[in-house]
Amino acid sequence: MLKLAPWATKTLVTLYDVLLGAACMYGVMRLRFLYEGKLAPEHIDIRTTLIFAVSCLLVWVVMRANRAVWRFMSLDDARILLVAVIWSSILTLIVLFLFFNRAEHLPRSVPFIAGSFFFSMLILSRALVMVYLNGDVQALFRWGQRHKPPAILIGRSHILHSYMRDEAMKNRDNSYYIRGLIETEGGNKGRSIRGVPVIGSLSDIPGVVANIERLHGTKPILVLVEKYTDRKRAARLVRLSSALGARLERISSNKDDGLSPFEAADLIGRHAKTLDMKPVERLLKDKTVMITGAGGTIGSELVSQIARYETKQMILIDSSEVNLYNIDRALTLDGNVDFSSYLGDIRDRAHMEEIFKDEKPDIILHAAALKHVPLMEANPIATVLTNVGGTKVIIDLALEYGAESFTLISTDKAVNPSNIMGASKRIAEMMTLASTMNEANISSCAVRFGNVLASNGSVVPLFEKQIENGGPVTVTDKKVTRYFMTKEEAASLVLQAAALNGGQRKEVSAIYVLDMGEPVNITHLAKQLIRLRGLIPEKDIKIKYTGLRSGEKMEELLISNDEKLESTYVKGIDRFTDSIKDAKVLAKKIDTLLIAAQGRDRKSVKKALVVLIPEFAPNGNL
Repeated sequence: MLKLAPWATKTLVTLYDVLLGAACMYGVMRLRFLYEGKLAPEHIDIRTTLIFAVSCLLVWVVMRANRAVWRFMSLDDARILLVAVIWSSILTLIVLFLFFNRAEHLPRSVPFIAGSFFFSMLILSRALVMVYLNGDVQALFRWGQRHKPPAILIGRSHILHSYMRDEAMKNRDNSYYIRGLIETEGGNKGRSIRGVPVIGSLSDIPGVVANIERLHGTKPILVLVEKYTDRKRAARLVRLSSALGARLERISSNKDDGLSPFEAADLIGRHAKTLDMKPVERLLKDKTVMITGAGGTIGSELVSQIARYETKQMILIDSSEVNLYNIDRALTLDGNVDFSSYLGDIRDRAHMEEIFKDEKPDIILHAAALKHVPLMEANPIATVLTNVGGTKVIIDLALEYGAESFTLISTDKAVNPSNIMGASKRIAEMMTLASTMNEANISSCAVRFGNVLASNGSVVPLFEKQIENGGPVTVTDKKVTRYFMTKEEAASLVLQAAALNGGQRKEVSAIYVLDMGEPVNITHLAKQLIRLRGLIPEKDIKIKYTGLRSGEKMEELLISNDEKLESTYVKGIDRFTDSIKDAKVLAKKIDTLLIAAQGRDRKSVKKALVVLIPEFAPNGNL
């Protein structure tokens, strides 16, 4: 579609309106004299039409009645048009009265009839465009709220329109008054959307903020009305708001919650996937679902999402009393979910078997694990016993008690592992792949993804705490990068992967890899978090580089060189199928590792790890 420059669009709108006004005036004049059965004396019809056309042109330019974007028109725009038509009619009468013999021969009813007809045609033409392009003609009622703090809305034109329309329909008493719009795309500068002027693009924000502060004595709130924006744009907005000292907010992911401050999730530039949850619904319907690590970041989010479906029962297992209490309390308050909570350690086979025997779970989501890399390097025995031994307990019992599905929550650190946490998770993946062999009637898979924002041990809560305390913010290396995603997206993709895996042959295991987008530079993330608090990096808050810790990499990978991904029908989830050549040999190697760990024989643990993962070079306390 041909896109015109703003000045060209406004010129065409003005010409259209002027010609429409002239046609309306001429038509009414002709009909008036035709009704009387005589010709217009002294060409009063043509004279009046020309004067009315010129009057419309002048009034349209002075009142800027040509600035409204038709498909986004509001009652404010209609009011401006009405006033413009009235002034055009009055100006026409004045000119005829003063310069053309006191408007002799002009029927006094014509200006009122022509003006009314002209205004009706103006509204009708715009309404037709709104119906064609928007599918509705609902307008925005913007009552006087000029005493409230000024705000600038930022977004694409159609989203700005939708946001203002929705706010009007809710009749929400906003805490701010919209002074203008900033378009991130498009060329409507100088026009208006629902009666609010488009005052520029992102590059115009500094000047706009300065002008509004000068006029109103306070800086405007900058409000991003798009749920998701790309990383570069988010970074630019944060940098601008920090430099200008203007508050930056955004609409909440839940529309009913109004506005919320920018958060770390906004800085990673990820667009949450829109998923078809029907396969998940089929997977979980009338099933007993067990979630290990149910009180952790991913576990609790899995519980929250599963609670929306018609499961038979949920079995929650966690070794942390506090975490288990929190998720238990949340489900109790919900009141619509049948569940049981067990305080237990997945390494305790006797206790886990007791739970399996009593509950007989159909679906198992295994999120329980030790995850903090430096701590696990310092405690390798505990890591092996939990991440390998605990996973083996759950898989063995899943097979013994006839579970239908087992899903392991894995990590990008399992790829070419350089630390004990990654190595233990890689072994857990191998056990998962082996679990479908020997004619086992279970659907097993592992799901790999990177860091989860705001999870326990994540850098984001650490940075926020350090900023709150005045710094410094500690970053391991200026060039270090990591993958990030929100817990909500991670949990929903885990459920999708489990449902996907249930649709393939039982003897085929798969590792699912979630689309993590582009890796995020940690230094850049730290600087942006500092700016979000209205502070300046290196001036208000120092950044201290501490060097990579034991077992850490500069960057993480989601797949190794010999793993070939294939797409699935769910966008955002790829997978590769794999098998273990000899499950019995693998089982013996794992038994050797666990016996060494239980005997706290670090030398033998190190040796067993190298046998299982030849590319892994144990360090830390091994």
